[in-house]
Amino acid sequence: MQKISCRQGVADTPHAWIYYKDHGGRGTPLVMLHGNAETHRVFKYYEKQLSGTYRTILMDSRAHGRSKMKPAYAKREFTIADMAEDVAVLLDTLHIKSCILLGFSDGANIALEFASRFPERTISVIAVSGNISPDGLIFPLQLFSSVKYTLLKAVNGFFSQHLFRQQQLASLLCNSPMMTKADLQKIKAPVLLIAGTRDVVKVSHSRRMERLIPHARLVLVKGATHTSMFAREKEYLKM
Repeated sequence: MQKISCRQGVADTPHAWIYYKDHGGRGTPLVMLHGNAETHRVFKYYEKQLSGTYRTILMDSRAHGRSKMKPAYAKREFTIADMAEDVAVLLDTLHIKSCILLGFSDGANIALEFASRFPERTISVIAVSGNISPDGLIFPLQLFSSVKYTLLKAVNGFFSQHLFRQQQLASLLCNSPMMTKADLQKIKAPVLLIAGTRDVVKVSHSRRMERLIPHARLVLVKGATHTSMFAREKEYLKM
């Protein structure tokens, strides 16, 4: 079996230093994008299975894992759209013209935002348990996120940078993404949407996404929850 080289590095974006892990190789570039409050490590199984066929690239989103916000932006909130711009800079850093995007949760949202903003750089998208607006989440999660965000904003400035990071992450759930029908119509690549019937994303919202995104196909996984991608890995890998 051919040994696959792997290198790590940091992409210098306008707002952050983005950590990445690149398996190299001659296969089609496949960028994996993790969810809210996670790191690239959640994809350990998929990285192992796919790196022999694809040039797998994993990254920590801004303010996550080993990626760091630049001092001037450390106390600013950001959006899914900002995070999609980070992906574009990473591709430029690695001299990659286009790629496949595999995203989970917020990572799925970043992938869809990227595909809308950079259609010429998107080969295809696999979006697992994503949403195109905050109202796509089930009400209990919307309520919890809203209360948490409001409380964190109220105490902003009194506590540590760690608490402000929690505000940044809560802001993503409450205020982002905000993709319009026009935004979604800009996506030209084929899109595979995967969601669970017991997901935190409403089934009706996933179906709406399928209707609004050109060349999209939705697979609803019976009984699957939001994190089933990491509990039923072989099943998801086949999809």
